[in-house]
Amino acid sequence: MNDLVNHINKLNQQTRDRGAVGFLTNDPDHWAEYGVYTIGDFQLYLEREHERNMYKNSL
Repeated sequence: MNDLVNHINKLNQQTRDRGAVGFLTNDPDHWAEYGVYTIGDFQLYLEREHERNMYKNSL
C-alpha cells in the first residue's frame, strides 16, 4: 500500500507543480473502499472513471 500512497503523492506533486488545485486523496482506507490496493488497481480505476465520464458526456 505504501507504493500506492507514494504514487499518488507523486501525481499530486506534479499537479501542484502545474499550478492546479485539485488533488487525489492518498488515504489508503479511501481507496480500499473502491477495491484499490495497488498502483495497477489505481490506474484501472482512473481509466474506468474516465470512460464512464466520457460516456456520460456523450449523452
